[in-house]
Amino acid sequence: MKINNLFTFIFVLTAAAELAIGRIYDERLSFLGFNLSILLSFVFLLFSLIFIFSTKKIILDKSKILLISFFLVLLIMNPILWVIYGAFEYGVIKFFNFVLISIPLSFIIIEKLKYDDIKNLFLILLGLSFLLLFLAITGLFDTPRADGRISILGGGPIIFGRWMGFGVLALFFIPIQKKITIRIIAISAFIIYCLISGSRGPFTALLICFLLFFFLNFRKVFVKSLILFFVISCVFIATNISNDISELGRTDRVFLNVAKKGGSNQSTQTRYELIERSLDLMIRYPLGIGAGNWQIKANEYSPTHLMAHEYPHNLIFEVINEYGIFAGLFLILFILKISFASFAKMINYKNNKSSLYPFLFYLWCFLIVNAMVSGSLNDSRLLLVVASCVMIHKPLLLKLDE
Repeated sequence: MKINNLFTFIFVLTAAAELAIGRIYDERLSFLGFNLSILLSFVFLLFSLIFIFSTKKIILDKSKILLISFFLVLLIMNPILWVIYGAFEYGVIKFFNFVLISIPLSFIIIEKLKYDDIKNLFLILLGLSFLLLFLAITGLFDTPRADGRISILGGGPIIFGRWMGFGVLALFFIPIQKKITIRIIAISAFIIYCLISGSRGPFTALLICFLLFFFLNFRKVFVKSLILFFVISCVFIATNISNDISELGRTDRVFLNVAKKGGSNQSTQTRYELIERSLDLMIRYPLGIGAGNWQIKANEYSPTHLMAHEYPHNLIFEVINEYGIFAGLFLILFILKISFASFAKMINYKNNKSSLYPFLFYLWCFLIVNAMVSGSLNDSRLLLVVASCVMIHKPLLLKLDE
């Protein structure tokens, strides 16, 4: 392996670790008195600086201008808003993790990484999904919760459900040479544990992605889908697997507890309340209130009904509320631009078997839905990674297959 390739691979490895951890410092990664996150973050930040300062030329296009504008508004407005409304530990940690991880990683992916690097990044993340699946199956490092939902290594059930959804999409769309039987078994396990997580957002997003795939490829996959549906139906009818799955974790919660009498819609009602508070803050503070201040300001105007959530569980509302309407506008335009670009590139290179664009498009759709129902800015780091991959000028495919 050449030195440059080794250097890039080490960066990709640490970048995958930072994406998974989501923090520059994580107290959960302490072993024998040493915190592994410190070493990982040091290598990541050092290599990031080397990559950034080695960039000689940047070609601007509409997508880059929107992304740069979005980042600049955040970087300029947030300190000003903190001076006005105050800065607290949660907001400071959240903002600086985003600045130190998502911003440099987005720039480096766009300007420095190539097909093999991007593919390796997602394969490493797929390996992480398998690790989380293994830990969930074995019960190792399971963090007990009062509601019975899955929490691995201190990460919440929503995060776990997203990684399970990522595993499904990666195995289905990334061009790797694996036997179809192994893929089907692994995909089935990821889907089951996405259900068991008890989080509706990831499973709903996954369902939407495959309905979209079915709609866009109706003529190609109709017969195969019909056969698959028939086989799955026979398995559920002939076995007790449906009852076995329903007894694991909080599968019932994914379906709004419709299997139980008097099913609860508490979580759905909470989402309406989060939207209502966010709209109220948008009107009262159109220029933003500063990172991490959403909960404080949301409860300030309704002290008789306090919100327990630290953020509005919607990426666009969070950005508009905390960073202002201009940041929200740039984000919306950027999301629309990448949505069209990812779809166009998927269609343009549809005959290339090595193309990463089908995976990027459906993963983008999956992450966007999650960001709208349960996401935050710091949790959307993988969303920005996918967007950055779409923005890479050189097509993400092997010329041999063109």
